[in-house]
Amino acid sequence: MHISERLVEQAFERLRSTDHALARAGYEMAEKQLKVTLARAEMQANGKTVGERQATALTSPEYESALTEWRSLAENYYRERDKREAAVSVIDAWRTQQSDMRAMGRVG
Repeated sequence: MHISERLVEQAFERLRSTDHALARAGYEMAEKQLKVTLARAEMQANGKTVGERQATALTSPEYESALTEWRSLAENYYRERDKREAAVSVIDAWRTQQSDMRAMGRVG
């Protein structure tokens, strides 16, 4: 299979893009916010034991909302990470293709 110049250009554009960095930053921030939201919910929970307060916090609307937000940002981050990894694979395959062609004397 021949890897087109257009596909290689798109792969390099993907690597230059800040989409992956922004997605990762959002994911990491949401992960930290999830812990903050859980701690706040535990502090507000009424329960006789730590376990009761924790169970109440884990089922609170605030924590469930933060968890939903975290999931959305996690999905976006993993999608961007996969796109970046695919771009690296395209470039690696293109480099191999170029090397093979040089070995066969087809490229200067």
